[in-house]
Amino acid sequence: MFGFKGIHHIAISVPSLAEAKIFYIDKLGFTVVDSQHFSPSKMGDDLLQLENADCHMMMIKAGNIILEVFEFHQPIAKTQDSPRPLCDHGYTHLAFEVEDIQIAYDHLKKSGVTWHHTPTKVSEGYMMTYGRDPFGNVIEIQQIQNGLPFSFDQLGV
Repeated sequence: MFGFKGIHHIAISVPSLAEAKIFYIDKLGFTVVDSQHFSPSKMGDDLLQLENADCHMMMIKAGNIILEVFEFHQPIAKTQDSPRPLCDHGYTHLAFEVEDIQIAYDHLKKSGVTWHHTPTKVSEGYMMTYGRDPFGNVIEIQQIQNGLPFSFDQLGV
């Protein structure tokens, strides 16, 4: 086919890269692997379909995927004062697999995550819950028993 290797990264936009670094690096323990500033340019505007786009970006190694985090200085972004419902079209959430969901839940709650619900057993070998990171983006944590069709061990990860 086209030689697709898999999903490389998911990108989110936040109001403060410094605050995102505190949450994703200091609290979750991920690692910054790159950071850049993109000044306004015709190429940037053409690629992003924005005018005078000016932003800082960092790429974060988050286990088996890269998380790309943007802070746009221009144009001024809409805030998530009223968080977008999960049912709206578009990307709905970013999911993290954890070894112990209760420990992760408690740690992230202390780190600024607002949870929708406590960890819930959805089916045999699968527990999960949704919450919002400090910027209003929906995240999921899940604990999945090896051997289930969608567990990491089945993906060869």
